[in-house]
Amino acid sequence: MHTESTTHAALVVSLPGQLAVEQVPTKRPQVGELLVAPRYVGICGSDLDLLRGTRPLGTRILGHEGVAEIAAVGPDTSRFAVGQLVTFLPNNPQDPADVLGGSTEGLNQQYLLIPPPAVARGMVVPLAPAIPLICGPLLEPLATVLYGQRLLEPMVHPKSLVIVGAGPIGLLNALCAQEDGGTQVFLVDSSQAKLDWAIQRGIVAETQALRNSPALVDILLERTGGQGVDAAYLCTPRSATRSVLNQALRLVREDGGINLTAGADSSEEIPELPGVDVDGIRRANVCGLGHEVQARVTREGKRLWLTGHSGASAQYLQQAMQRMLQNAVRYAKVISHLVSYQAAPRMFARLLAADPQIVGGAPGVKVIIDFIKEGEVIEAFDPQQWLASGD
Repeated sequence: MHTESTTHAALVVSLPGQLAVEQVPTKRPQVGELLVAPRYVGICGSDLDLLRGTRPLGTRILGHEGVAEIAAVGPDTSRFAVGQLVTFLPNNPQDPADVLGGSTEGLNQQYLLIPPPAVARGMVVPLAPAIPLICGPLLEPLATVLYGQRLLEPMVHPKSLVIVGAGPIGLLNALCAQEDGGTQVFLVDSSQAKLDWAIQRGIVAETQALRNSPALVDILLERTGGQGVDAAYLCTPRSATRSVLNQALRLVREDGGINLTAGADSSEEIPELPGVDVDGIRRANVCGLGHEVQARVTREGKRLWLTGHSGASAQYLQQAMQRMLQNAVRYAKVISHLVSYQAAPRMFARLLAADPQIVGGAPGVKVIIDFIKEGEVIEAFDPQQWLASGD
């Protein structure tokens, strides 16, 4: 990596809800600091929430899922070497407000300086050899999924699951549940285009992909012999949490479990769960450290296990890397598009538009930004073609 220039390209929030490619100063690492050169960076749903204004925006440069190369090392940072490939744990377990790409400058730029406290707490993690670089941005969300599934397993031992939301987190949940022995893994979404895409990718079978509708509860009860599913993983935006939670209370069996991947847009309790702070459920478990699962009783008298989470720990990130090493092609199915950084502002605009966001014939499910590729490039990602190319 050549770092002689004094500026580099970055995706900067130029106006509310808009990004532009701008030149920003390239900083040099001092004592305890690292300079990393992001290679591939994923667009996360939380990035879109920040641009929509539904989450507080504390930086002009987003991006927290990615893989990078160490470009320069400051004094007293001997744990890393120039040229080493790394990934990231973006959340600070000691301060929930401290988030890479949320409160501090993120990965959506050609170079990023990592300060000593972030280096010391382990935010930068060596990438396991042989993991394809384009799969690097999937590691942190996959680690988060593994954390969420481990929370419910001791209480519920789920074999039948419903995953609400066919975005990247929902699809990764489906792939992990199948790999871990789930016998019925239903994927639910309001977008038929996203469901069709997941079927075409081989992520779920056509019989397991269900359009969300008022009839969904009856359909799932019929499919599970009237018992309901063992567990529901709610992987929708914050604005939908309360409505899909209401739905999940009816389609999960007695003593089943519900996991909230996203928080709620309000801390108000819902009538069906008296005394429950919906947003607080997720805040109880952060960065792989909390393992709180609450036994709750609905207004109708059904006993359920409720939990939620955000972030992951080094332990879960290592597990994610092991899964990726075993079958990268399986998880690469989640990637829908590869775009150059120069074309990324246009892609963000499309993703912020009304659902479904069809780009190049495919919904924008998981978009990866390439910070090396030049030009205006937006292309649908084909896992089989990628595998054949050996890239």
